[in-house]
Amino acid sequence: MQVLAAAHGSRTHWPSSGKPRTACRLSHNGRRTLQAARQPLRCTAAAAAQQEAGVAALLAAAGVDIGKLAVAGSPGGLVTTRAVSKGEQLFAVPEAAWITAQTAQASPEIGSYLVGLEPWLAIALFLLHERSKGGASRWAAYVASLPADSGSPVQWGEADLAELQGSQLLGSVQGYQAYFKQRYEALQAELFGPNAAVFDPAVFTFDAFLWAACTVRARSHSPLEGANIALVPLADTTQHQRSSSSSGWKLKQVGGLFGAGSSRALVMEASAAMAAGAPVAMDYGPDKSDGQVLLDRGVLDPIVNQPSYALTLELSKEDSNYDDKADVLELNEVAESSEYVLRADQAPDSRMLPLLRLLNLSGADAFLLESIFRNEVWEHMQLPVSEENERCCYQQLIDGCTAALAGYPTSIDEDLALLNGGALEAGSRRQSAVRVRLGEKEALDETQRFFEDRIDRLQNMEYYAERRLKRLGLLDDSGGSTWDGFFEDGIA
Repeated sequence: MQVLAAAHGSRTHWPSSGKPRTACRLSHNGRRTLQAARQPLRCTAAAAAQQEAGVAALLAAAGVDIGKLAVAGSPGGLVTTRAVSKGEQLFAVPEAAWITAQTAQASPEIGSYLVGLEPWLAIALFLLHERSKGGASRWAAYVASLPADSGSPVQWGEADLAELQGSQLLGSVQGYQAYFKQRYEALQAELFGPNAAVFDPAVFTFDAFLWAACTVRARSHSPLEGANIALVPLADTTQHQRSSSSSGWKLKQVGGLFGAGSSRALVMEASAAMAAGAPVAMDYGPDKSDGQVLLDRGVLDPIVNQPSYALTLELSKEDSNYDDKADVLELNEVAESSEYVLRADQAPDSRMLPLLRLLNLSGADAFLLESIFRNEVWEHMQLPVSEENERCCYQQLIDGCTAALAGYPTSIDEDLALLNGGALEAGSRRQSAVRVRLGEKEALDETQRFFEDRIDRLQNMEYYAERRLKRLGLLDDSGGSTWDGFFEDGIA
């Protein structure tokens, strides 16, 4: 992560063979897309078919009707087996079929050791234990259906991660890897080591732990996250598509007369009519960048990109006006450190500039921080304060984008050429890395161009002093003095 000091004490964080042709184009909404038909991937391997049948049997025993759906083999996902009408329920998986922290803690072999652990961690260790039991596990078919590669870059080796050099995503990956390494070492010292007879060292290795942690993260979605996290067979093969109309998971009470004896179920309904063989999909992260989705969920939309870059603005404690600025932010319920997402297909977040103006407020403009203006200063920040302040804000963003772009070893044109050339295998780690790093650069490039254009128009903007004089009636709407006639008449 690169941290740039702003002119007056604010801080801006710039985190440092069956191959379809993958030519890039811009969709109607400005998003870059890959020219490859979106086809549901179907299971052909006998082993995968057997696993699918096992999962189906597990769900049938829990009362799940999968008549409308079919489970495609990895790396595919759910597809409809028949035409579905808008609003029809695609699936309903009762709580009895979920793997939760409570499920893990009920394990007769390791459950008592999992009490008190974070829910995700309890589930991850339970997965490893059940995998080691093979066919003797109740969850054998489900565990066997889980891919060895979660898709998350956290599981990538150095050669694959080299493709992310200079990217914001690489910094996040390294942070995750360090965190999981630390957690594993703590578990080794406090749980695995002292209880080696229960936690077989050959089973609970670091690589296995990393797989389990990434798998739990990749296959859990809202509303079953955080303290309520759960793995839901069948539902967790819902595909990822960038679409505002995609349906999401919902919790509902099902069964029982007038609610008596009912239980929770995870359901998904068709948000539009669907043909047979259509992907059953939702957007894994409508507000997340492609890099964040790849990091957490291990996938990218196979067609549509959402190029973006996360930028953090922070009030520096070294700012000479720190106390006053912190007071203004607290009064207006704005955090001293705020993250904004820069997007290639959208103008910068309208909430970003007011904060940036306050962070860069200094010199002759600092009078606005006096207590007499305390209740209205944030309102003044919604519009340009002075040409100097506005220039400082724009230049800070331009310089930050320039520095961040310089950190990538490849250019936008070079990455586009790679994607256009058709040499990258669809869905491969390298293609994913190129798509993410290109998306980051596109967001930075568009943001840089946006503020370079605005900085050339600074002289035509209206600033605080002019707005103040107009409110006092000393300037007319065109900016001319209302006192001209007064002086011409010789009254002064």
